[in-house]
Amino acid sequence: MRAVALDDAGQPVLADVPEPEGPGELVRVLACGLCGSDVEKLRPEHAGVVLGHEVVAETGDGRRVALVHHQACGECTRCRAGHEATCEIFRAPTIRPGGFAERANAQAWVELGHGVDAARATAVEPLACVLRGAARVPRGRILIVGHGFIGRLFAAVLERRGDEVFAVDVDPARAGRGPDAPVDAAVLCAPGGVDTALAATAPGGTILVFADAGAIPAGPVYRRELTLVGSRSATQGAMREAAALLPALDLPEPTVLPLERFAEGLSRYRSGGALKVVFVP
Repeated sequence: MRAVALDDAGQPVLADVPEPEGPGELVRVLACGLCGSDVEKLRPEHAGVVLGHEVVAETGDGRRVALVHHQACGECTRCRAGHEATCEIFRAPTIRPGGFAERANAQAWVELGHGVDAARATAVEPLACVLRGAARVPRGRILIVGHGFIGRLFAAVLERRGDEVFAVDVDPARAGRGPDAPVDAAVLCAPGGVDTALAATAPGGTILVFADAGAIPAGPVYRRELTLVGSRSATQGAMREAAALLPALDLPEPTVLPLERFAEGLSRYRSGGALKVVFVP
């Protein structure tokens, strides 16, 4: 089957790869979104890998589903404490070989309704990650640092629950309304931005680290009694919640391209020319 795999230099190329095998069910991929974490893996040590985890597929009996990227055991101390993404088995792949392919072997999924097309439905997985992170953010005045697609998801979720949301970005064209006073919490969802978040957050406030934003100095955290919390990835429960919520959100339309134009889509993502890129087989 056709797939976008990484060559020896860690660069994506369209290739013929074996049909997926192993546990799970064979599904037909309808669309797969490009995530920043995919771009981070474009390195020689990942040669041969097929990336892609924001996957919408069709099962053998015709159901449209969003594939679950990772699964926790649900029984260990970490899982019971709500830290499923740190479960010992969480890193095991559940989508083989990956979503940038014609077919995949899937171990778990959530069903989709009929009101959202496949390309837009690829937002279920990142939305599930955002829902899990947003649950750790106190209500109030909240600053989003990094207003790309993930930042837009956070803004949509937080505004829906009644928060006053501000958003900044290194690209002025992407920035939203800047804060007019200190905020109760900040969400770091892009590289960099630590100084911006620290400067904007009121004493006693919270900073959610949702991206590898760089080193965070301890001084301001200590002196202003700030709370730092981290969150990454999604759970199957969050995926179900995201699938139900997605039709109600007003989100930017993705740029949709065939797998043959992967290099173009990657370039548009990296340059900021496309807020979200989705590939279809």
